[in-house]
Amino acid sequence: MNDYKGIIIIVFDEMDKATNPKMINWIIRIQSISSGQFPTVIGITNDLELREKFPPHLKSTLCENSLIINPYDAEQRIDIIKARVKIAFKPSVVPHVVVHLCAAYAAQEHGDARRAIDLLRVSGEIAESKASIVLDEEDVRDAHDKLELDRVIEVVKTLPTQSKTVLLACIYVYNSSKENTMNNIYFMYSIICKAIEIDTLAQRRVTDLLAELNQLGIIEGINVYPGRYGRKKLLQILLQKSKH
Repeated sequence: MNDYKGIIIIVFDEMDKATNPKMINWIIRIQSISSGQFPTVIGITNDLELREKFPPHLKSTLCENSLIINPYDAEQRIDIIKARVKIAFKPSVVPHVVVHLCAAYAAQEHGDARRAIDLLRVSGEIAESKASIVLDEEDVRDAHDKLELDRVIEVVKTLPTQSKTVLLACIYVYNSSKENTMNNIYFMYSIICKAIEIDTLAQRRVTDLLAELNQLGIIEGINVYPGRYGRKKLLQILLQKSKH
């Protein structure tokens, strides 16, 4: 910075991931010896409340202007996919219906264009594996299921042993004739813990682990109200007895 005589602009993508926001305060206070200028910082984030999380002294130092960039709309996503189609596929291989379906799936997930591009790529791989010369809607739907399954598998791989054990108990109960209640899941969890020789957690802690699995989108909890007997929670596995 001291050697550069021009205006310095520093861009931080995903600024909400910064472990120490004080670094911004340090950077904007550094004055270049060559130019006498202070750097300009541009922060990119999906967290609209990020500024409110900054320490007070940093808030008082910032003289910021905010620019909200909206998610891609339907036409923009379609244009992005079409641009990739021209590069990655031969002419007439990807019909319009496939492009629109990829864009529609991406729209369901906050308008993420990268998701649409991934769908297009995996759809092409699936069509190629079937020796198809043209992509169709079924290829896109299969690609969507594969990407979702791959995401869940990667999440499950990183779970702690206790969380994996709770998930296994859920799967056992889900595939049995028993009702998917907390008591049945905890009973099965206790049996698995003894079988693999790990500590058995209290039911309250297991409930917390189930809530974490719910937040990750691996299982889903449904509250039901059976009259005067109070409330109970049913759980289901989102993968719906996947062959994988």
